[in-house]
Amino acid sequence: MFNLSHPKLVKLAEAEGYAEVADFLEDHAVGSIVPAICVASDCDHTADLEPDQRAGFCEACGRASMKSGLVISGMI
Repeated sequence: MFNLSHPKLVKLAEAEGYAEVADFLEDHAVGSIVPAICVASDCDHTADLEPDQRAGFCEACGRASMKSGLVISGMI
């Protein structure tokens, strides 16, 4: 089941210049590097990471809390 309303996914799509999460996912569904966001509650750092990234290192807060938009949405 896809989750297009997850708050971090919405923030990530907006940070990438998209008004709609669906448009963001459509544009990045087959990329080898995709936008990711830190899912820690006090951090919204973004970076480009692997599409299946679930615990990437966040350069802003130092935690292993980066997730790709595709993972957050449930596409991967």
